Amino acid sequence: METPTPTPQRNRRADRYKQDSGVAPSPELLQRTAPPIPAPAAAEAPPPVMARPKPAPRRPAKRKLPLWITAGIIVLLILLLALLAAQNLMQAYIVQQQNAREAAYQKIVDNHPIYYKDLIDQYAAENNLQPAFVAAIILNESSFRTDAESNVGARGLMQLMPDTAEWISGKLGDSYYSFDHMWEAEQNIRYGCWYLNYLSKLFRGDPVTMASAYHAGQTTVTGWLSDPAMSPDGLSLSLSGMKDGPTKTYAGRVTQAYAIYDALFYQTAPAPGAVPDSALQ
Repeated sequence: METPTPTPQRNRRADRYKQDSGVAPSPELLQRTAPPIPAPAAAEAPPPVMARPKPAPRRPAKRKLPLWITAGIIVLLILLLALLAAQNLMQAYIVQQQNAREAAYQKIVDNHPIYYKDLIDQYAAENNLQPAFVAAIILNESSFRTDAESNVGARGLMQLMPDTAEWISGKLGDSYYSFDHMWEAEQNIRYGCWYLNYLSKLFRGDPVTMASAYHAGQTTVTGWLSDPAMSPDGLSLSLSGMKDGPTKTYAGRVTQAYAIYDALFYQTAPAPGAVPDSALQ
């Protein structure tokens, strides 16, 4: 009878038996039964040590100014701002006043044109008159219109009446006189300047008295000169002493225009300041 071959199960039992009996197991058995020993894991590198940021240097605390110094600085700033504002206001006021004065001056220039200046200068010189005074008479009589005619029949630039023009023509020896010639600028200025020269001799060259006589007539003015209330010296009239009425208004306008024409056209380098202050009112 064959001896049966032991099975693996039986071998394992026998080996266990042998182990228990103190016999060392064979190498093959150790290989077969011992579990594999895992390889040691690679040691992880420790995390890098981060350098701690250096703390920012502390700034020294600002010293606070005393309260009275702070208040003083604020007051000074306020005063400075107020001073600048006042300066700007003053500058604006000065510019405004200058503009207003220049506008007033330009208005005076526009309201006092002069035409036929060569004829005025010529016949004023021939009759020993101020050309500015002649221009003032023409401005107030006709505004330099050769075709001007009043409701009483006065004609031309200097508004000569028919009887006055005829009387002057006899003094001048004008044998070809015609009242229609008073429409002509040269003839009218020639006759008017002669008449002004006559009034100048009669009333001592006083512009107020001459203008009054040109407007109201020499007989009327002679009567006023004999009135002490109107003429204390009996030789001339003053605007302040004249009675209110058309002649006083006319004489005032003529004398004012006389000063303006003299400043604008017959003085050296006329300027806004050369015009009388009364003319700017």
